[in-house]
Amino acid sequence: MQQRISATPVVLTVELDLETVSQGAVPPAPLGREEAETLGWALAEDLRRMAGSLDEVGLVVLAGLYDMTELLQPGLTLVDVVLELYQRSLPDTRFQAQLMTIGAHGDDFPIPAIAPARQPGAGPLLAIPLIFVGPTDTIDQLSQRLEETLLDKGQASLKTANTITTRFGVRPLNLSYATFNDLCALLRIQLEHNGFEGLWTLLEAALFPGEQPVRVELEEGNLFLVHNNVCYTRFLGYDAWVNRHPDEPDPVGRYGAWQRQQRQYSAALQAHGLTVLSYQPANEQDNEAQVDVSAAYGQAQQQALPAEAQFTQQVVLDADSLNGASHITVTEHRLPALGPVAFSIMVHRQDGSALFLAHEYPLVPDAVRSIPDRWQEIANETGAVLEFLQPGDLLTSEDGRHLVPLPEQTDPAH
Repeated sequence: MQQRISATPVVLTVELDLETVSQGAVPPAPLGREEAETLGWALAEDLRRMAGSLDEVGLVVLAGLYDMTELLQPGLTLVDVVLELYQRSLPDTRFQAQLMTIGAHGDDFPIPAIAPARQPGAGPLLAIPLIFVGPTDTIDQLSQRLEETLLDKGQASLKTANTITTRFGVRPLNLSYATFNDLCALLRIQLEHNGFEGLWTLLEAALFPGEQPVRVELEEGNLFLVHNNVCYTRFLGYDAWVNRHPDEPDPVGRYGAWQRQQRQYSAALQAHGLTVLSYQPANEQDNEAQVDVSAAYGQAQQQALPAEAQFTQQVVLDADSLNGASHITVTEHRLPALGPVAFSIMVHRQDGSALFLAHEYPLVPDAVRSIPDRWQEIANETGAVLEFLQPGDLLTSEDGRHLVPLPEQTDPAH
């Protein structure tokens, strides 16, 4: 009978000073193969000192510096890839304990799927992943030992510190070992301390999925539904948001807060490996926070915009075609600290009458450029003159309930 093999991950956290991170520098390149082996033996020596004998398990060291968002992802795919790689390295079905280090060959990491992303400004807490591999019973016992010892005794040795400083060219403020559960606890504390309790709830649902989706609704009206590695989030244009908050005295300011939360949550979830898809309720008054969570998740699936969608459009005055268009204005709506949040598109005929009016909302950063570019192409095709207006603000009707282009037009739909 083939022996059951399992894996459990730990990390060596590498804390850098904020000044280094704020400069936007990318993390150092992964170590080469020989340097990776030197690092691997130093880490293994530390772990034996902390957790006792490791003779019955294998250890795989990825000799690169990873951002926490790369490690704390649904399904912990990095662990699955490493486990499969280790099993393929065995000469037959019998398990053998060995130290395996994975370093770069020239500029290339041998396994692109688990290569460190090295994004600008990553950190300030980076990590070197280590994965223990062995018979399932042995790994279960080791996991328990690691949970009990690493948090209290996880400080790296001076030898390891010197190896990292010399090989990676960084000067860590702190080096300590941690289990993935420790990392999750640290992330939870950080998010809750900064007012992102709802974000931790969503990430926890993705990292440790249950049978049912998890729903989070924020005070600003943002709504997220997560199951496994997919998040559906309700997108509201300005008019739709105001319809849900008719008594709000400062709709522009509060909608700006909604947009800010929407962008922050979506970016964080995507950074942790979730697929984030926007949807628009079929009925603007639907409240998915008050129905069964599974039913809400199913409705969101049906109403979701395509994954490749860069923007969503609210049509106010429709037209069968834009033939006869003479003048097109694209008004950029901007909010402080957020930049463009919407574009109003107004198309006129030669006689000055309105042919088409719509508001388009970027769903991805690239849409800030692609929306005006698309309308320039339409203007070229129809022979219309395009005017791009940037008033530097979010423009609304006199009652504050509707988004309007510049100059303010009488909304033909109201």
